[in-house]
Amino acid sequence: MLARFFMCTLNVTRVILPESACQFDFLLLLIFVMKNLTEMKRKLFPLVAAFAFAAGIGQSVKAQSFEEFVKQQNAEFEEFAKERQQGIEALRNEYEQTVEDYKRAMNRMFDSEISSIDLMKSDDNIENTSKAKAPKSSINSSDLEKDAKDAKQTIANTSSSELMKQITGTTTDEANAQQVKEATNKLAAVISDVINQTETTPKEQPIAEPEKEQKTEQVKEQKAETKKDKEQKAEQKNEAKKEQKAEPEKEQKTESKVEQKTEPKKEQKAEPQKEQKTEPKNEQKTEPKKSETKTNNGNIPSGKPCTYSRISSPFGERIHPVYGKKSFHKGVDLAAPNGTPIYATADGIVAFAGVCNGYGNFIKLNHQNGYKTGYAHMSKMVVKTNDKVKKGDLIGYVGSTGTSTGNHLHYEVYYNDQVTDPAKTL
Repeated sequence: MLARFFMCTLNVTRVILPESACQFDFLLLLIFVMKNLTEMKRKLFPLVAAFAFAAGIGQSVKAQSFEEFVKQQNAEFEEFAKERQQGIEALRNEYEQTVEDYKRAMNRMFDSEISSIDLMKSDDNIENTSKAKAPKSSINSSDLEKDAKDAKQTIANTSSSELMKQITGTTTDEANAQQVKEATNKLAAVISDVINQTETTPKEQPIAEPEKEQKTEQVKEQKAETKKDKEQKAEQKNEAKKEQKAEPEKEQKTESKVEQKTEPKKEQKAEPQKEQKTEPKNEQKTEPKKSETKTNNGNIPSGKPCTYSRISSPFGERIHPVYGKKSFHKGVDLAAPNGTPIYATADGIVAFAGVCNGYGNFIKLNHQNGYKTGYAHMSKMVVKTNDKVKKGDLIGYVGSTGTSTGNHLHYEVYYNDQVTDPAKTL
């Protein structure tokens, strides 16, 4: 019985007291119990026994609750890891789908590039009426077309993991959720640009009102000037006729009959001489202008197609502003406000006027001597296919249709199937 009581008191001290104080306090308790053993048996034993029993039950409950807590934490961690893995798998599936969309978009972009090269190098079944001197330096468009086809094939053969490595520096299997999101967002941005910028029917952009007013004022001034010139010429002709009629009448009144017989002969002789002298002079003034137009042969592209602030992208290799890939820029980009008038840089025939994929609203002029010029990203076109134009004629207005990052004119110059730098003709 005493042994049982001793074990109960030991359990009580273990539960109630800290381990550091258990040893000393337990000795004091044992001495006290030995002195008052008989009295404690009668009074305190039931109470101590009950207390010890409760403490044992509490300790077992505490152990069970801790085990349950560990199990619960493990279950929550496993559920979190499972959800995290499912989330990454969902992101990877979304990335894989985005890669497929990206390949289709880039395929569309390269097809647009190839078709624009084919369009520009074509002779349009238009016969050349003359032969112009070839530019000093040019690039074969067939080489550019081959590069575009090779790039298209490279994109088609690139795996999703290789694309991920190009964007984030790691493979798809090793990429974390943040890296997968980053790659997906970058590819989605390119896809959005291609889809939005290569619409089949781009809307006409509104022309800035101040530039419309300037254009109408210029047209009115030109019309007024032509009317004034016509009126001045008509007045000069009328005055010359009146003078010719008035001179014989004055001479008939003032001069005698004898003079009337002799002087008309002189006048008849003199007048043809004057006419002969004046006619060659007029011919000499007009003929050099005609000869100048023949030598200049307005079919060779020259001058500025529009008023621009700067060349925002020159001719040659560059990093594409939308796709971020290295590509060859076949023309020059002339930065200008929306609605700036665009003029033909040489006489020719409108071989194409319409939508050309990434070029948006596009006009091609065939100058019938080997030269061809292209005008892209227009907000509006004012000529139609097969129209004839002269150098300086209005053909459209600057805009940002097609694959474009802002208002500008993309201007190209071809000689047969050779691409030349338009900046040399500005």
